[in-house]
Amino acid sequence: MLAGPIPVPVRMREGHSTPPETVVQYEPPTLSEELEEEFHRLGATSNTLEILKEVEMDQMPQNAAGQIPASIRVAALRCMSHMLQAFGFAGSWFKAAFLLDRCTASNQFQLEQLPLTCVCVTRIVLKLASSLSLPLGSERCPAIHLIKEFATWMELTKNIVTTEVSDRALCLHEKEVLLALDWQVECPCVEHWSCLYFTRFGILAGREFQASIQQMQAKVLMFARAMVMCFPMTKEVSQRTLAMGLFGLSFVNDGLLPVSSFKPAGISASGWSALFAATQPRPRGAPEGELPQCRLPPAMTMRIMDMISLAVNEEPDTIRASAGVVVETLGQTIRQIESTQVEGGA
Repeated sequence: MLAGPIPVPVRMREGHSTPPETVVQYEPPTLSEELEEEFHRLGATSNTLEILKEVEMDQMPQNAAGQIPASIRVAALRCMSHMLQAFGFAGSWFKAAFLLDRCTASNQFQLEQLPLTCVCVTRIVLKLASSLSLPLGSERCPAIHLIKEFATWMELTKNIVTTEVSDRALCLHEKEVLLALDWQVECPCVEHWSCLYFTRFGILAGREFQASIQQMQAKVLMFARAMVMCFPMTKEVSQRTLAMGLFGLSFVNDGLLPVSSFKPAGISASGWSALFAATQPRPRGAPEGELPQCRLPPAMTMRIMDMISLAVNEEPDTIRASAGVVVETLGQTIRQIESTQVEGGA
């Protein structure tokens, strides 16, 4: 597998009676043909990452902010989540969220058609995930009450008269949705990027850290879901940026790397520590959380950083920049969630 730090003995100077010291000479890991073949077998080659990066850039909406109020967007995403769960495809939610943001960023989007759009986007995602014909949106659909409840909520709480959801309306609107998406419905989402990164890292690390990887990946998706709920994806906070930043930071939160490993350029060490602390769990009433402590020696952390760079196929500075964006956005997400909870409890 990958070569790690190699201890090199240093000869004693003449006249010294102290035992020889050992200096660690670090050799950065490289990719062997065997590793490249394994990447290829699992569909996680470096070329795949580059292709998906180009696809994502082509699909990013021009209207970064979207065209629906935040509270309505959250309700729409929850509605689609429940519909996907009803058919056993909850894992497709990130893709549905990305497609919805792209649809609502279109100049032709109309807010009163949002329930229709939610059904159409969910149907598209289900078609991509299953070869079965699923009756989503029709009167035969067991989840039709979910979209009707969402439409009723929009009318009662937002005073928006929504377009009726019917078989005919869905057929007509699905073409409009596909046009808004420029017929590009296969999109790399947070879950896909995260899976690629952890797959590549697992191959690079061999048996090391395997016990932690699954748990780390689950936490990455948990944080990503909260962030996607609160903020539509933009070129600055893309699905790839989100996955890359959270992937790197998961090693810090698991105690495998020091907090300073991902400090972006242009920010002080104290400023970075404060931003990071704001993303950590904290007791009720406490101003900030405690920073995670690295439990590994420097030689090992250097090797992990190099494997992370190989896993995402990017230079460390690019990963640090993504981590900086993610930490700032995650802090905003946590504050927004806490604010909503306070308002709900008032």
